[in-house]
Amino acid sequence: MTYGELKQRQNWKLEQKIDHSVIVVSSFMERVNSNLYASVSGGKDSGVMLDIIRRFVDKNVPAVFCNTGNEYPEVVKFVRQTENLTIIRPDINISQIIDKYGFPLVSKEQSRYINQAKHTKSEKLLNIRLHGGTKGIGKISERWKFLIRAPFDVSEQCCNFLKKKPFDKFHKQTGLYPVIGTMAGESRLRLQKWLKYGCNSFETNLIASYPLSIWTEADIWAYIRKFNLPYSPIYDMGIRRTGCLVCGFGCHVKNDRRFYFLKETKPKIYEYFMALKNNGISYREALQYCGIDFPDSVNKQLNLDF
Repeated sequence: MTYGELKQRQNWKLEQKIDHSVIVVSSFMERVNSNLYASVSGGKDSGVMLDIIRRFVDKNVPAVFCNTGNEYPEVVKFVRQTENLTIIRPDINISQIIDKYGFPLVSKEQSRYINQAKHTKSEKLLNIRLHGGTKGIGKISERWKFLIRAPFDVSEQCCNFLKKKPFDKFHKQTGLYPVIGTMAGESRLRLQKWLKYGCNSFETNLIASYPLSIWTEADIWAYIRKFNLPYSPIYDMGIRRTGCLVCGFGCHVKNDRRFYFLKETKPKIYEYFMALKNNGISYREALQYCGIDFPDSVNKQLNLDF
């Protein structure tokens, strides 16, 4: 697959994209002998994906939701209304993950690089993380290199323990493979995965289908309007993405208001998360150290070096 092909397909009409997604899921279903399930998050994207599957492919495909304990209450309440739904849970909570591995900050990719640079004993890996490997790939952004010396860790492990491992466990127990409602345009990692494997992946450790890969957010809302599809009321409260409550990936982007929304609407949950600690440093202090705008910030970086 090429980036040009993705851009071309992203410009298809909604009806073309629906047909494409139906073909993707049907092909995947055939390859895995109908042993599949729809991975739902309670968000609009996976909701559209589930509706496409059950409306156009097979109404009996089961849905699976992982309740991480780190979801918006409105999302959990909404997703529980889904028919033929299995709810799974992680074996570890967000407080334990942050205490042991670090805060989810910057991005999944950058946090992994920073954590590796901070703790690796390999000079080769450290050099790659500082200066980049082939074609500069694998390099920590200059903006975030100071986090290597931070008195706390940043890490992508929350995604691993709260989502990946519970779904891996479910697969081993049931033999079912996931259909996942992510889009290639959402991040560089998802784009790279689509460029390498396309919409159905059979060559990685995770055999999975991604039927919405060529869709855009505008397509999702167009589908919702076309079929009058119910969605979580959280979107009407000003939230664009329904990810984990404590997630800090992308919170440094200008005009990101996730923590303001959380404090305004869920003050007790906000205070609980801001008090979570890694190496004795609270989430509130870590955000301040990074110079990130949030309700309790004082618009300057906090010096925690000691």
